[in-house]
Amino acid sequence: NLLNDIETYICESPDSALVILDSIDRSLLKTKQSVAHHALLHVMALDKNFIDVSDDSLSQAALNYYNHHGDKKYKARSLYYLGLSYYYSKEYDKAILEFTKAEEIAQKCDSLYWGMIKVAQADTYIKTFNEEEEYRCLNMAYDIYQSIGEEYYLEIAKLRLARSLANQKQFSKSDSLLNDLIYSDQVDHRVL
Repeated sequence: NLLNDIETYICESPDSALVILDSIDRSLLKTKQSVAHHALLHVMALDKNFIDVSDDSLSQAALNYYNHHGDKKYKARSLYYLGLSYYYSKEYDKAILEFTKAEEIAQKCDSLYWGMIKVAQADTYIKTFNEEEEYRCLNMAYDIYQSIGEEYYLEIAKLRLARSLANQKQFSKSDSLLNDLIYSDQVDHRVL
């Protein structure tokens, strides 16, 4: 029950979630499901606290269980965080592979993470100097967030699209997106 409770507020209070997850005695986790859930929530909390995790052990522990059991969205999230661990390790080919596997699942059951996966793919493509794929992935993320009404993530995608366009020297398109953000009454200025 504690893990399920943490999952309800991990996005809004990742620092509190991380403190509690770190304080849990792992020897008390008696089932494979609870070990996997703890591992997934732990890597999630680390990521949401802006702690780059290049060690894939937490993601792999979660994936070992969710590959065969449980909700598919947890499998997609495990694959996403495994991809992130490869990204932080600069193993970009492995990262793209895991993100692609995660996307195949998330697009059917977890739209928020589907958008996050597209942004992670964009980050990976820009590391390999593939601006065209970066832009395509960011456009998809923007469309996903727009379709589910995720304003905060939508603004981040718009900002990232503007930067991508500026890098491609498409300054008028970039300026247009930035002006939309700057002069919008609805924008969450934490994004800027």
